Amino acid sequence: MQRASALEMAARREGVDEAKLAELSASWSGAHDRRLSLSNQAWLGKVVDGRYRVIEAVGRGGMGVVYKVEHLRMGKIAAMKVLHAELAGDPGVVQRFEQEAAAVSRLNHPNTVQVFDFGTAQGQLYLIMEYVRGQDLGRVVDRDGPLPWARAAPLFTQMCGALAEAHELGIVHRDLKPENVLVTRTTGGRDYAKVLDFGLAKLGGRDAAPTVATDRTEIVGTPYFMSPEQIRGDDVDARSDLYSLGALMYKVLTGEPPFAAKTAVGVLTKHLTAELELPSARLAEGTIDTRVDEIILQAMAKDPGQRFGSAQAMAEAIDHAYAELVGDGTPLPSAARALGMIRRFKTEDDEPLSELRLRRSDIDAFERGLRLRRRLLATGSTLGLVGAAATTAWWFILREPPTSRHELEPNDEVGDATAIAPGADASALLGRRHSPTEPDRDFYRVSLSGDHLVTVVASAPPNVDIALTLRDDAGKVLASINEGGVGDPEWIRRRRVAGAVTVEVGEHMQPGQRWPTENVSDPYTVLVTDDGFDASWESEPNGAATDATPAVPGAPVKGWLDGRDDVDLVRWDGAAGTVTVEVVADGVPVVWRGPDGVARSPGRAELALRPGDAIRLERADRERPRDQALPGVDAPWTVTMTITPR
Repeated sequence: MQRASALEMAARREGVDEAKLAELSASWSGAHDRRLSLSNQAWLGKVVDGRYRVIEAVGRGGMGVVYKVEHLRMGKIAAMKVLHAELAGDPGVVQRFEQEAAAVSRLNHPNTVQVFDFGTAQGQLYLIMEYVRGQDLGRVVDRDGPLPWARAAPLFTQMCGALAEAHELGIVHRDLKPENVLVTRTTGGRDYAKVLDFGLAKLGGRDAAPTVATDRTEIVGTPYFMSPEQIRGDDVDARSDLYSLGALMYKVLTGEPPFAAKTAVGVLTKHLTAELELPSARLAEGTIDTRVDEIILQAMAKDPGQRFGSAQAMAEAIDHAYAELVGDGTPLPSAARALGMIRRFKTEDDEPLSELRLRRSDIDAFERGLRLRRRLLATGSTLGLVGAAATTAWWFILREPPTSRHELEPNDEVGDATAIAPGADASALLGRRHSPTEPDRDFYRVSLSGDHLVTVVASAPPNVDIALTLRDDAGKVLASINEGGVGDPEWIRRRRVAGAVTVEVGEHMQPGQRWPTENVSDPYTVLVTDDGFDASWESEPNGAATDATPAVPGAPVKGWLDGRDDVDLVRWDGAAGTVTVEVVADGVPVVWRGPDGVARSPGRAELALRPGDAIRLERADRERPRDQALPGVDAPWTVTMTITPR
């Protein structure tokens, strides 16, 4: 009772929602349990997505467990982070995961742990990352004590370089702390920093669903290193990461966090109100220079406007202080120069692991090889030719294979996919099973270039329950659906793609079904259409605020809830004020919510909306058993928003 009272008083005093503080406190307590459970150990030896064999568990953090894995086709080593199982059960989190992972995979800075691949396996979300040997910075400080400025400053500058690239791409880390910085050594004995888990903290924002689903409602991070605006649940930008970096610097240089208390709530409250004790006051006089104090004080200003304007500006301040205090006249590489200079360092991790560790260049080369192999197999050409004949052979290899209106067996692997043309249906058979337990499956490739919106529909033989999967040109799953029953078609509608796609059609085995179905007489069809961009229709995925379908006053927006876990957001792009929202959904059970979080049935409601506010639609029957087909998967919803007359 005493703790609840303290929590309530702190929340009221600082204007922060009590439930958010309580959740932060609970998540903080649970994040320190690093034991590996039996379910975690069950991953060992598994092959994920047909590519990655799990070798061993190498660590556990607040978001999940990290394993060492081997890419089977290349024999290269990578790290796989498997997120906690409860995250995959939230459709909103899955949507955010796809978006955040896709964004983070664009990061290429040498001081960022690179992300190569992501997906879902065994009902859990996973990321394939660069494998880095070393210890996290928190353990380094625990082992060695406070780091001197001469040793710590290069690490801080390297972190600034990683942040600078991410911020330029609009990515905010949100959970920068010593445990999210890996430290390895160069062959010259220098410490070398690698920042990891960009974007993952955003998945922990449970406040975002099922109500507003916007960044304004998310509070994520670690109490010792959280910015005041994170704690209040305000919008966060790059300056929030700079506050966290200042707090991280404080901990690394003094061995203690900037604010401490008996509870997480106490720590959070001090971030909001307490005056920061100078780092130099924590250690013996002269250990930390006042110029370092000034950098940390500016980074940790409670008003974001008083902090450094960018990670590069903060790096330049660290650079200047290093040159003055270390006294060897050698400046650090600032964020603007770090990329070229750091690449000249060779890490211990590169010898001898450089030939064994999976890199982005390996992934790119491997995928190019797969595409080349597909074209080679499709044309039936050989390379045993010379002169003009060799030129002709390469022309056949590199061109797109001819399309077909019928499946061309064997097409039961991605590399053997039958080429089909957009807008032209192809017929096929789900015939002889591959084994007593493995059904037939068929792959189709549609060659596209650039960005498109595609819809895929597959009919089904009368005695087969089919499943439908759409992959990009690298083999990554974009969408997978099985919502119909035996004999029912399956749809993947208006999915955004970039380049060629592959479609897989196979049988979904029913509960208790002993062996796969064979049907060599009833064909099914598969059709991929290029829908074109139309502002009056949704484009998937649109379950996250940044991907919401825009709505302007008076213009109807339409879409489908064609999956149990489908979530559609419609974003108000009009002026702030009272808006009449009308939701029409004939034939499909829909529940929708505005920013107030109130669940409503289709109909009209007047809501106070600001630009960027979103309307969230989902199925009212999403708990329907998986063995029961969904009604209304082909019935669109319509949302119309108009400014309410005064």
